[in-house]
Amino acid sequence: MKRVVGVLLVVLFLQVFAVVAVQAGEVRLSAAATLAEAMREISALYEQKEPEVKVLPNFGASGALARQIEQGAPVDLFVSANRRWMEHLAAQGRMEEASQGILASNKLVLVGRRDLENSSLEDLVRLERIAIVNPRSGPAGEYAEQALRALGLYERLAPKLVMAQDVRQAVVYADRGEVAAALVYKTDALLARQAKILYEVSPELHDEIAYPLALTVSGAGNPAAVAFLAFLQGPEARQVLEKYGFLVAP
Repeated sequence: MKRVVGVLLVVLFLQVFAVVAVQAGEVRLSAAATLAEAMREISALYEQKEPEVKVLPNFGASGALARQIEQGAPVDLFVSANRRWMEHLAAQGRMEEASQGILASNKLVLVGRRDLENSSLEDLVRLERIAIVNPRSGPAGEYAEQALRALGLYERLAPKLVMAQDVRQAVVYADRGEVAAALVYKTDALLARQAKILYEVSPELHDEIAYPLALTVSGAGNPAAVAFLAFLQGPEARQVLEKYGFLVAP
């Protein structure tokens, strides 16, 4: 009899624990690294409003994050730095298409030494080393390559290009003077301590820099993730994104 009671108590404990876990709620967020500061602040704001919810962020290159989702990583919400990776996952049936939207947009800039006076991408031929994100690992590199190819500069500059793993690394290279300049997102360039923004690249030279977001198929079944997605598209999150230099449509 004691054994039966013990088993019943264990079962009851597990049921109560499961209910508490559901009530507590977790949102497993995978977002492009360039969004890290803004998303941390937005997550903190949301957790203040909804203390029973915990946002668990994972930041990195969009391609790497997409491959993690592709391989079955537990993710509720994905925010990419370009449309291609979102479309790639959607084509595999991994994203809840009805939840897809655009969080924000950005600009591509040249950031570099304060003594430089570059006024166009053509001036890059005079520099010794220029950092860009590896186009195979991050969208920022794709945008940079598109802009350079549009002006017929990519092949000429190829020997001078230093490939960074992500935007933050490219900014660090420029900040430390390891390269003369770097082609990065404006939001990341604003975080530089020593380097300065030298030039904004014309958006006509590359694809639109947009940050699509969507719930994964599993995330669509998580009420906490659905609610957090709505918060990301609201006025409080918009204010934070604009503070960090992102462009948000009205």
